[in-house]
Amino acid sequence: MGKPRLDWTEQISQNANMTKARAGAALLSVSLERNAKETLQSQLLTQLRRLILNRGIPPGTKLPSSRTLAEELSVSRVTVSTVIDQLISEGYLEGRARSGVYVEAELPEQLTATPHAPAYDLVDVAANQPAPPRPFDVSVPEQGLFPYRQWSRHHDQVWRDPESALLTRADPAGWHPLRVAIADHLREWRGLICAPEQIFITSGVVEAIGLIAASALREGDQVLTEDPGFAVLNRALHRNRLIAVPAPVDRQGFDIKTAIQSTPEAKAAIVTPSRHYPLGMTLPLSRRLELLEWAVSRNGYVIEDDFDSEYRYQGQPLPAMMSLNHQDRVIYVGSFSKVVFSALRLGFTVFPRSLLPNVRAALQQTDAQASIMVQPVLARFMQSGDFATHIRRMRRLYAKRQTALVKAIQTHAEDLLVVDPVPSGMHLVAILRPALTLRMTDVEAADRANNVGLSVQPLSTFYTGEPVLQGLVLGFAGFSEEQLVPALQDLAKVLRA
Repeated sequence: MGKPRLDWTEQISQNANMTKARAGAALLSVSLERNAKETLQSQLLTQLRRLILNRGIPPGTKLPSSRTLAEELSVSRVTVSTVIDQLISEGYLEGRARSGVYVEAELPEQLTATPHAPAYDLVDVAANQPAPPRPFDVSVPEQGLFPYRQWSRHHDQVWRDPESALLTRADPAGWHPLRVAIADHLREWRGLICAPEQIFITSGVVEAIGLIAASALREGDQVLTEDPGFAVLNRALHRNRLIAVPAPVDRQGFDIKTAIQSTPEAKAAIVTPSRHYPLGMTLPLSRRLELLEWAVSRNGYVIEDDFDSEYRYQGQPLPAMMSLNHQDRVIYVGSFSKVVFSALRLGFTVFPRSLLPNVRAALQQTDAQASIMVQPVLARFMQSGDFATHIRRMRRLYAKRQTALVKAIQTHAEDLLVVDPVPSGMHLVAILRPALTLRMTDVEAADRANNVGLSVQPLSTFYTGEPVLQGLVLGFAGFSEEQLVPALQDLAKVLRA
């Protein structure tokens, strides 16, 4: 049978949605250089005119309001309104009473012709949409139980009548009420006493590394990283002209004594002390103190990547390293992607007071990358108590899901995999038993799993050098027990085949 034809009303609706999506994507491409010789108004006029001529914004498309455009482009509303008025006078746009501003529907064909523009097929576009998460994907938190209603309420309260400070040039350090809320959260949950002025909002760990490189380190400095570890960190260091030096971890985690034997001149170390990623162990206090003493002796820094530390299932989350002595030698990096939702693209970095002038100077050169649109919403979400309530709810849920996955492995795959669960985190590492490693590597095991619709990462790919362990990294947070158990059964089946 052929593909079903769309009803004409459905066709119109899909076309309208696609047009709106294309226009939104095109407007996101607008980039204004504040240090350019050309004024912001002139840049915006040129780029919008080009988008209309090239059908990046199709004829008949309604533009966002001048206020929305001004917020998204971080320019004044006067600048946007002046550009829109100019384009209306030139015939590119038309204003409709009580409706808004639209791209002129009757633009001359010779102006808008784009012979190389791709043709879009409705069915093909739908087919290329991201697939739903598959069991064991480590990047997926629970999405269905997020308190969207409360989040929407906070969003509406912020943007229905926004504060004037939100409509002007934002502080590159981030929205101050959010920094206050983060300081309160760190004090209550991580035992970390810091001032809001020490906190800088980022778009994630990559921007955080760039800010640290610009304010605390010099080009060519050696930075110790955990092996196995988070490959994104090594790439971010390289991008900032720093030298990443992977250091093997043992059963207790990062060992600074062993690391400096091969790299005595290192100026910093990036560690995940609360919960090593991906193996999951906690760095003991003795090693934390050794690491801090090393940083003092080298006049260097410990970069504490506090990855998913809120999700500890026995007792309260452990105190942050930055809460110990020598706080001026620790830079703390946190993220909201695992607690709220990954699309939020917000994180934060806490700097020692001695580095604050350097950080401010670095921001003057690079400007902030984190969107201001969601920062006041997140601030209200945290200040209201909804954030803490959500974390507590997810801790209970994830603990049950971890227990279910461990039991499923012990029941259905005990001859194949060994799992030693730690009371925290959003994933488990299942080590391949010796008999299984004689038949396949963890890469081959992961390939088999992916071929039957599972999303499994091989542990060996987290190593920079020769892998010490062969295992499978299994995420459980984003999947119900009813999904995890049959998925584990499928995994066991393909590993035995």
